[in-house]
Amino acid sequence: MSSTEEGGGALGAVSTDQTIINNNTNNDSVNIDMRCTDVPLSNGELANLKSLDKAFDGGERNLTANPLIRKVPSTLRRTVDFMKYFKPKVISIGPIHHDDPTLHESKELKLKLAAKFVNNIGVERESLYRNIKKEMDGLKKYYDPQELEKYRDDDEKLAWMFFVDGCAILQAVYLRYGDDIFYVYGQLFIKNDMLTFVYSDLFLLENQLPFRVLELLTSSGNGKKFMNAIPRFIDGAVINQGEDSEWWWEKQKEGERIHLLNLLRERLLVGKGKPWWWRWHLWLFTEHGSSNEARTKRHHLHNIGNVKELKKAGIWLKASKTSCLTDISFNRIFFFGKLYLPPITVDDSTMNLIAYEMCPDFDNDFTVTSFMCSLDLLIDEAEDVKEMRDAGVLYNGLGSEEEVAKLFNKMNADLVPSPQIYSDVEQQIHNHCKNMLINNVAQWYHAYFRSPWSFWALVAAIAALYLSALQTYYTIHQPK
Repeated sequence: MSSTEEGGGALGAVSTDQTIINNNTNNDSVNIDMRCTDVPLSNGELANLKSLDKAFDGGERNLTANPLIRKVPSTLRRTVDFMKYFKPKVISIGPIHHDDPTLHESKELKLKLAAKFVNNIGVERESLYRNIKKEMDGLKKYYDPQELEKYRDDDEKLAWMFFVDGCAILQAVYLRYGDDIFYVYGQLFIKNDMLTFVYSDLFLLENQLPFRVLELLTSSGNGKKFMNAIPRFIDGAVINQGEDSEWWWEKQKEGERIHLLNLLRERLLVGKGKPWWWRWHLWLFTEHGSSNEARTKRHHLHNIGNVKELKKAGIWLKASKTSCLTDISFNRIFFFGKLYLPPITVDDSTMNLIAYEMCPDFDNDFTVTSFMCSLDLLIDEAEDVKEMRDAGVLYNGLGSEEEVAKLFNKMNADLVPSPQIYSDVEQQIHNHCKNMLINNVAQWYHAYFRSPWSFWALVAAIAALYLSALQTYYTIHQPK
């Protein structure tokens, strides 16, 4: 048999497990189906391959639905120093931390608060509980299914948890933000410092309860007065409420409110900010345009100095009229500038708002994340934090100024902001600092006018030079 017949390399000869798809005389590309069928696959391997079909058929994530209550994204949880900002200090709400052994006082505290609420609401407790149990199927949809795995066949335990936790939240908030606050303060059964920790725990991402639970519990009886305390509670976390402290709550429609942390974020985005077309521009050119590509970069469009460096360049910090995170601007008069920043409190809720924006099913413009990254540009050390505190733009809820500086310096490695949100202000600051004439005048002013002592030292030096010049003049021109 010839080599051609054996398929020993002659052109056009193929093995029996190869099929010629396209053959022509012009030596164009030839597509050959190189199927490999002589390697056996186990059932497990076939199942792995079929999982690709399941993943493909799953399609894109649904970003239009309400974001689910879930654990903090692993990007932040893997940083040990961040974990203390996500863990409840006093009270557990919902299923994620329900069985935490370190919160041994939580169960008793919640029962006391719930008992007070049931006693004050003016509705039979059986009726309140039935309202919750009737909507259990809908309430469970607010959570990531993984977080409810242990309650898959135990609606009774989950319903009781929702009932007690919801009553406890409403009563705790009412203790300080209710209509008859002076009467309530006279009957406090919980220490004021512990109540403050409870409020802090209510803004943790992993400690959220569907707001629908609170709506069901306040749908009758004296429920309205308890619900009216909620917007006051949210406003209490905002430094400068501005003129929009009333209507922001009215636009939150019943049944569409997600949870307390989401309401806090909504509140921080309400107020004087960009004009209406800016949000359209942001939607078009960031989240649904080039933002996904832009946010893969960890740097800002323009690098600006920290607070001390800006001060040397003649830029002073001033508090904006509202705490809306888009109420930021830069004004320059001759050689000096003022950077207006919304006053905010840096506490546990700060990191939880960032974690909330990072949730995979939450479609948002990363305003909180981007604002905190902009502050990170201004903060390098504790002295920068002190300058911001003195300017009234930053309130420290973490303890020491060193801890705040440490937090901002560490968070920068794990966050990817949306550069377009504050790019216009950063551009103005960048241009100001790069102007050599402005820079020299500002540094001269900073050197000689930053304190009364520096000013009087300059005056004394000028006076000494003047007197010395006079003495020299009269020495030369004295009458003979």
